[in-house]
Amino acid sequence: MTLAPDIEPSHGRLFKLFTDLGPYFRKQQSTGSHFFFDCLEICVDSEKEPEQREFYGWWLLLKKDENSFNYQRFNGLYNIAGDWLGETLSVQNQQQIDQSFALFIKRLETLLDIETGQKLAAQQAALVES
Repeated sequence: MTLAPDIEPSHGRLFKLFTDLGPYFRKQQSTGSHFFFDCLEICVDSEKEPEQREFYGWWLLLKKDENSFNYQRFNGLYNIAGDWLGETLSVQNQQQIDQSFALFIKRLETLLDIETGQKLAAQQAALVES
């Protein structure tokens, strides 16, 4: 079911739509107008026990404004403590993460357009200190 562009989806409906995108949406780190997504793309050391592994990847902060959705993207390391740390990545790792992000953002953009009639726009991300 698609909504008419002038009908605002409820917070619950947005949470359902974002959950259906796959493993990217983090409901516990999201609110009614701010949504958190991330992707653990590259395991740093697969020889370690699963609970001791760190990952390179991306995270995204999505904000719903009156007539659009705006996002900021960040890259870095997801550490053992469960925190994202902004970090410069190798060219090879960055390319892999960029490909993953491009696939995700296209799906998110299509979902928002079809389900809400609203556009998705990138915002310049602030520098994240590690």
